[in-house]
Amino acid sequence: MFRHAMNVVLGPKYETQMITGRFTVAGVFCSKCGEELGWKYIQAHNMKNTWKEGKFVLEELKMLQPY
Repeated sequence: MFRHAMNVVLGPKYETQMITGRFTVAGVFCSKCGEELGWKYIQAHNMKNTWKEGKFVLEELKMLQPY
């Protein structure tokens, strides 16, 4: 989980149910190629998960390019 991410754009917000609870999230996309890299927590719907708000989850395999 990251506080900041560079060279990304956010998609539209949507509601989702995850293992840890219900959240409003937005997809995170590469600003150059448009590949989806992960998501950003916008809002937690229960108090115990509010620490995740504003943080990014980026999938490592989608950020690495094979050479």
